[in-house]
Amino acid sequence: MTRPAGHAHRVAVRARERGQVLPMFVFSLLAIIALAALLFDGANTLVTRRKLQNVGDAAALIGSNVLQTSGSIRACSATNGPPPGAPRQDIIDAVNASIQANWPGFPSGQVSITCPTGWDNQAVSVNLQTISGTFFVGAIGGSAPTVATVSTALNGQVTGSSYSVVILDPSNPSWPNGRRGCPAFLISGGPTVTFDGSVFVDSSCPAGSGGAIGSNGNAATVSFASGKGLFVVGGYSPGPLTITPAPTLGVAPIADPLAGLEPVPYGSMTVRSNARLTLNSTTQILQPGVYRGGIRMLNSSVALLRPGIYVFDGGGLDIGAQASMCSINATSSPADCSTFTADCPDLTCGVLLFNRGTQSGSNAMGPISIGAGATLKMRAYDDRANSGQSFQYRNLLVWQDGNPAPSSSYEQPTIALNGGGSVDISGTVYAPGALVSMGGGSGGSGGSPTNLLIQFITWDLTMSGNSTFQFFYSDADFARPTDYGLVE
Repeated sequence: MTRPAGHAHRVAVRARERGQVLPMFVFSLLAIIALAALLFDGANTLVTRRKLQNVGDAAALIGSNVLQTSGSIRACSATNGPPPGAPRQDIIDAVNASIQANWPGFPSGQVSITCPTGWDNQAVSVNLQTISGTFFVGAIGGSAPTVATVSTALNGQVTGSSYSVVILDPSNPSWPNGRRGCPAFLISGGPTVTFDGSVFVDSSCPAGSGGAIGSNGNAATVSFASGKGLFVVGGYSPGPLTITPAPTLGVAPIADPLAGLEPVPYGSMTVRSNARLTLNSTTQILQPGVYRGGIRMLNSSVALLRPGIYVFDGGGLDIGAQASMCSINATSSPADCSTFTADCPDLTCGVLLFNRGTQSGSNAMGPISIGAGATLKMRAYDDRANSGQSFQYRNLLVWQDGNPAPSSSYEQPTIALNGGGSVDISGTVYAPGALVSMGGGSGGSGGSPTNLLIQFITWDLTMSGNSTFQFFYSDADFARPTDYGLVE
């Protein structure tokens, strides 16, 4: 039987097709392995990176926690100077311990711990590196990928401010007259006031209701340094008041910049007096601690305060006319405040006056009152003069607890800085629930200028009298909010 002529041709074609299957299979297999390498090994690399990042983040946070808990050194660098510099050994130990706890056996040679630039020596950076495991990449001639992460944690005060005053009262129309935040910033009488920093007023009170800022009495003048000004959420009722430059209205309110401060640990502090301490025509050196019932100074009394935190647990502070209070260092023993400059040098001296108490009863919060004719010479709290104390209170001079909070039925006691005597104070006055009143000369007698290196963060503020006030601004001398957390 004779086969058709085309039969042999078809057989030959099929034979050639069978010969092409193997290389096609090989190429397909290689493509499948490459895709598997991309899928599985790529996913494994991502998982390794995430694990490495988590370990690095935790270690950086642990290191930043240690950063602020070692005696008087409040910096990443062991030299307490600006980075780059070698981290302190306690930070290195804490970081390595955290890494080993979260990734046992992680090679120490693949860990780098540094003090990064740009964070005022208040941050810790942890760099980790490892080789990611693979499943298929070796089969196609590839090598295991290297995974590296960087984690930086901040724990310190690196963010400054540009304001001399922040007034936090948001305006409360239903509250009794005088506590509505209409105005929250009152200029009374005829003072001349110059601010080197800006003033922010959170009150939303409209001009028709008295404005967030207002005045009464004689003509008063408020002026600002170049580039600074008055920023108001609500309206403006000028009255006999000249403000240069004109206020900026309708701005967004500012959150309390010091709201994150940790509470003063007064419960663990030494109690220096179980009842109100009264000084009457006597001189006494006081130690930091808790003064239950507060302190009252009569006639020509002199109180000399060693560095630290003074807690007035009810009763407040009353410095009468002709009395004197000043801060001194840990070793000097002057007879009065006349040698204040020598007795209270920078970095070795400073106090925080913390006023607290209940809304009513025997432990009710009392006012802070500096009487006309009184002498007040103080540096603000400086942790560098108080080994082991909290850095976050640095540059706080007066802090009145925000609780009990003001309400329609409760008004916190006033902080009254009245004048006529001698005032040499610096730092931040923080009263998030109280009115601060500066009256009379507040330190300037006979109309002489009063120069103050003071920042106010208060609920309300009143300035009265006929003196000239110059509020200098220095970010390095004012309290800063504490920044904490991962920044990289």
